[in-house]
Amino acid sequence: MSHVLEPELAVRLAGLTLRAKRTVDGLLAGMHRSPHRGASAIFKEHRAYRPGDDPRLIDWRAYARSDRYTIKHFEHETQLRGTLALDISPSMHWGSGDVSKLDHAATLRAALAYVLTRQGDAVSLITFDETIRDRLPARSGPAHLDYLMRTLAEPSEPAGATALHGALDKLIEHAGRMGLVVIASDLLDLRDDALDPVARIQARGHETIVLHVMDPAELELPYEEPMHFEGLEGEPPVEVDPKGLRRRYREAIDDFVASCQRRVVAAGGRYFLARTDTPPEHTLLQLLRDG
Repeated sequence: MSHVLEPELAVRLAGLTLRAKRTVDGLLAGMHRSPHRGASAIFKEHRAYRPGDDPRLIDWRAYARSDRYTIKHFEHETQLRGTLALDISPSMHWGSGDVSKLDHAATLRAALAYVLTRQGDAVSLITFDETIRDRLPARSGPAHLDYLMRTLAEPSEPAGATALHGALDKLIEHAGRMGLVVIASDLLDLRDDALDPVARIQARGHETIVLHVMDPAELELPYEEPMHFEGLEGEPPVEVDPKGLRRRYREAIDDFVASCQRRVVAAGGRYFLARTDTPPEHTLLQLLRDG
């Protein structure tokens, strides 16, 4: 993958402004909804009350001690912290066409990083399979964006199968203070507790978005001739007659997708099915629009 973010896509995304659906800490002044109503949550110092100051900011405890009117002066904290998590497990390397699921997910990561960085926000990147593989700290600016793009273009080689529960639990440790966490994965981990950490990420005050990256062939099983399928994460090979299996397969895959969506939403997150045959900008427009 020589170019993660194509120039044409960058142009289409240039005018987009991210508006997080849920009020989060460290919102960009004037662009995001602020929970602080004119004063940041970060206390800096006391200073003498001056005519025109908001009386609601008077520190009455300080007045009782000093008999002088002082107000609490707050420092504006304007930067949104975005944590972009990318599944690089072996199953993500597969694709029925020219674009693998990993390629598609990396393009979505690159586009979102481009939008966040363009409006001055800090972005971190985490890649994972059964554990964390790459970790770039949250920073902003063109140099950091270039480094992030290079990491997306050449992520670490996967060393294990998809293990969402353990990897997402470790992600919580790296995500830091309240912000935006966007996870891109095919979610091919059938453990019942695979997505439980989403609730814990939400409980830390983050807005959590899950992009469920799927290839159309995985969703539709369009093949007509008998097929030999080999597992990418240690599963044994199987011989399949797609025509005889298609109806039951589609029912099963529809149940799987619906279950993933239900679990993410129940945990308080937002879920989007990101098909690899859907233009990336369409998925990003869904994600970035006002909620």
